[in-house]
Amino acid sequence: MVWWLHDIQKQHKRGVHFGIRSVDDIVYQTLNVMLECYQKYDPYDINALKNAGVNIFNIDLTKANQEYYEKIKDSILEAQSMPELIKCSYNTPVTLSVTMSVNNPIEIDDRVDVIILKDVATSDQLRQFRKGNKKFSSKPILFWPTSLEIDDLNELIRMTEGIILDSSLGRFFCNFESPLKLCKQICKPVFYMFPSIVEDYYKETANDRQVLVQVHEIVENRFAGIFLRGCEGKSPLDLVQSLIRSIDIVEHEICDPSGDYLKLSRDLPLPVIPPFAVAMGASLAALKSNSRAIIVFTTSGASARVIASAAPPCPILAVTAHEATARKMHLYRKVIPLLYPKSRTTCWRRDHLNRVGFGTQFGIDTGIFNYGSKLVLLTPSDEGDIYCNGFQIVSVAEVLHAYRCTGKNFGVY
Repeated sequence: MVWWLHDIQKQHKRGVHFGIRSVDDIVYQTLNVMLECYQKYDPYDINALKNAGVNIFNIDLTKANQEYYEKIKDSILEAQSMPELIKCSYNTPVTLSVTMSVNNPIEIDDRVDVIILKDVATSDQLRQFRKGNKKFSSKPILFWPTSLEIDDLNELIRMTEGIILDSSLGRFFCNFESPLKLCKQICKPVFYMFPSIVEDYYKETANDRQVLVQVHEIVENRFAGIFLRGCEGKSPLDLVQSLIRSIDIVEHEICDPSGDYLKLSRDLPLPVIPPFAVAMGASLAALKSNSRAIIVFTTSGASARVIASAAPPCPILAVTAHEATARKMHLYRKVIPLLYPKSRTTCWRRDHLNRVGFGTQFGIDTGIFNYGSKLVLLTPSDEGDIYCNGFQIVSVAEVLHAYRCTGKNFGVY
C-alpha cells in the first residue's frame, strides 16, 4: 500500500497522464483500488498496475470462465516473484477477489481472498449461500446490492464484511447516506464502483479537473476504496496513477482529522463494544499527540478493520504473520498490511518487541516517520488476549533504544 511514484518527464497525453502532480514523489495510499480484469494481463501488466496503486484484482465469474481465472491467478503469482530492478525491503501483498451470483455459486480455491456477491435479495439467500460451501463461509463477502430499496438491506450489510455501491443505485452521493452511516457504525468498508471512468478518461474532452471532482466525493464520504472496471483496448495504468495523485491532493485539501473524529464519536450508538472503544481511544491519542502512525497487531484482520473505522488521523501499520490476512486487509481505509516473516518466539514480550520493531523499521525506511516521531501502539497486553485491549504512545527513539539494548538489530527483511 506504499509505493514510489517518481515524477519523470516524458511524452504523454497532454493534460491527462501525470497531469495531476503533487509535491512528493512518495504517496501513502489512503484509499484502496480494486480493478476488475477485462482483458489479458501478463505478469508485467500486473506488476505495473500493482506498483501504480492497484492492490485488489477482481475477476467477474459471471462473465469470465475458469481458464481466464487461472491465467490471471498465475500472472499475479508470477508478478510477485519477479525480481525488482531496485531492491525493496517490502513487497505489497496482492488481493484476488471474484464476483459471483448468489443464484449460481462457483467453486473457488484457497487463493481467492474476497467474494463479491450479486443478486442477493434476502438474508435467507445469503445464509444458504454460506452453507453451500465451507470456503464461502470463511471468506470475506462484499455485498453488491441491486437496489437500496431491499427490505433486508441493513441485515445484509451486517451479515457481510462490506458493501459495494455504484451510480445505478443513486444519481447523487446523498442517496448513499443511510448505508454509509450504518457501515461506519458497524465498522464495515464501503467501495464505490465507477462504471465507465476508464472510457471517460481516454475521451478527447477528458481533463484533470474531471478526475479531481470524482475523487473529491469519494474522499469526502470516507469510502474505503474505488472499484474500477477495465475496458477492452484501454490500459487503466495512466488512470490509476492520476487517481492516486488526485486522492493525495484532495486528502491534503479537505483533511480534517479533528472534525472526522468528533463526527464519528457524536453519532456513535451506545454502548460501545470494548475493541472499538479501545480503537477510538487509540485514534484520539494519535490525534492529540500528533503521532505519525498507528502500529496494530492482528491475526484475523479484525483489529485493523476496527481501528480503520475509528477515524484515524494517520496511516495504520497492521503487522500480521498470516499472508491471507495481509491480503484481506486491503479492504480497509488507511491500512498498510505488513507481513511479519519470522515465526513466533517462546517469549511473548520478545515477540511483541520484534513486531513493533518490524513495523517501526518499515516506517523509517519508507519515510512515514523519523526518529523523533511519535507512534501509537495498539496491541494485546498479554499473549492470551483475543483482541487489542490497550494502547500506548511512544517515540520512535524509545522503540529503537529498547530494542538495541538487547544487542540485536531490527532488520528482519
